[in-house]
Formats: sequence, structure tokens, C-alpha cells
Amino acid sequence: MQQARWTQDGIELVPVKPGPLREGWVRLRVLANGICGTDLHLYRREMPPPEGSVPGHELVGLPLEGPRGLAEGLYAVEPRIWCGACDLCSSGNRHLCSSGRVIGLDEPGGLADFVDVPPSSLHPVDASVPPLVASLAEPLAVAVRAVHLGRVDASSRVLVLGAGRIGLLAGLLARDRAARVAVTARYPHQRDAARRLELEPLSETDAASWANEFSPDVVIETVGGVGDTLSQAVHFCRPAGRVVVLGVFFGGTLLNALELLAKEISVIGSNTYGVGQHGSEFRAAVDLLPRYRRELELLQTHQFRLASLNDAFKCALDKRSGAIKVTVLPG
Repeated sequence: MQQARWTQDGIELVPVKPGPLREGWVRLRVLANGICGTDLHLYRREMPPPEGSVPGHELVGLPLEGPRGLAEGLYAVEPRIWCGACDLCSSGNRHLCSSGRVIGLDEPGGLADFVDVPPSSLHPVDASVPPLVASLAEPLAVAVRAVHLGRVDASSRVLVLGAGRIGLLAGLLARDRAARVAVTARYPHQRDAARRLELEPLSETDAASWANEFSPDVVIETVGGVGDTLSQAVHFCRPAGRVVVLGVFFGGTLLNALELLAKEISVIGSNTYGVGQHGSEFRAAVDLLPRYRRELELLQTHQFRLASLNDAFKCALDKRSGAIKVTVLPG
């Protein structure tokens, strides 16, 4: 089989022979694997990838081998593996487990023909949902947690900073919960995607006037990097409001602590997904796939075969490509 590996210089496909299946685990034939923003940070060496590891954590597939009794059909893979015994796991914060491992980082991931996963990571997908849409379950789960932590409800006015895949998904979920939702979009294809999702697209310069007029209760930050969007989020948020941070920042981050104090804003970090008030947030995302199938299909802009893996990464990094979501398919 073919399997992607991080190298000193980038990423490459390596022919490997599948080893014996770990006892109790399941071997999947990978049908789709999305390229995540974290993958792009690793590709650009903004975060050092573990050399020789196999990336890919937004994956779906079909079981080939494993324990008896596993139903046939498509499964989305929850990539976080937790110990289940520590205080964090017991308190519903299993995603913060210090002994936890991640498929696609600590365990071989889905940028391969086959991948082995524990049964606890498998979530059956409704038969009406195709693999390309189902591969968005993982980033959709990130958005589920964001709206939960932001306590978005029917009276909320929500401003999402950033119209990448996570920002658009967070806006999509907020759209059906909140009174008003706007999203800042830097590029024309992002503004177009926001409109097609029935969100209110804003230029970065228009965000301040929108916030001044509508006084958002919740600001969801999805940009990260080295910019000042965290400080902007605090500035735009109304007093006693909530800022949910999804963006991955590097180095020092600007924040007006005096404004944070004066406005008594809650700044909440959101680390992937966990167990919310109504159970597993990843499972909730999988259950939402049929409802949002049309919108999720709009976000799936580019697909590449596994053999063209580097082309897929280059497309995802090129803002001129019009890419929202780039997904790798078998072959």
C-alpha cells in the first residue's frame, strides 16, 4: 500500500507492506481524507512534524478487518484516543487527556490506502452521506464545540473572524441558532462561499462598523497565526460577551488586557471537541452530516488522488486557487 510520511524536506509517499492488525483494532480502507489547517502548518514547518509519522486525521473509510459484529458501511474516524481512566477523562474532558494520542500525529493517519484505528474511534455515518461530505465530520466537530462554548442561542449576535473552512463551518452552525451571524472574509471565493451559506460576509475593514452597530455577544476567532485577531476579537465583543479562540497562534499574541478587564469579557480556548452537555461532540457532528449535506458539498472545492499528494498541499496553500476544502481520495 501507499502511505504518506513526513520527511526532513516535506512529505512523500512510501510503499509499505501492512503489518499485522493490532488486537481489537479495525483496519479501514480510506475513502477520503481532508487536509487540515494543522497539516498546512506542519507542511510549512511552522510547527515541526514528527519525522516519519503518517499524517491525516480528517478521514472516513470502510472496515476490512477487525472484531466480529462490526456493521458494514461508512465510518468517520474520531482521531483522538484517550486513556479513559484519568481525572480529565472522567470529568468529560477526555480531549485534554495527558496520555491521549492522535491518529495522524502519534498514530499513523489517513493519508494512506489503509489505516488501523481502535473501535472507540469509529462513528457510523448515515447511508445518505457520501464519503466526501463525511470527511468533514472532524472539522465540523470543532465548530460544534465552538458554538457550545460560546453558548450561542436564539438571541445571540455572532461575529466569526476568518472565512476558512473552520470559520465557515462555525458560521454555518451559528446560522441556525443565532439571531445574526457575520463572518470576515479576506478573499473573493471566501465571500462567495459565505453568501452561499447564507452568512453575512464582511471585509476586514467593515468588521469594526458591523461590531459597533450590532454589538456581538459572541466572537469566534479562527485565524490564528501571527496577526492581531485575538485583540480584535476582544475589541469587537460587547461587554460581558464571550470570545472563543479556535485559531492556532505562533509566538507572542497581541491582546489588550485593559480592554479585556474593563469589559469583563470571557476568553475561551477551544481544543478540538469533547463531551458537551448532550454527549460526544464528534458524534453530534456526524449526526448533523445529513442535515447539512448541501452546504458541506459547497465547501468541498478540490479533490486530489493520493498519488498527487504534494499537488493537494500546494493547492490548499495557494489562496489564488479558490480552495476552501482540499480532500485526498484513494489512488
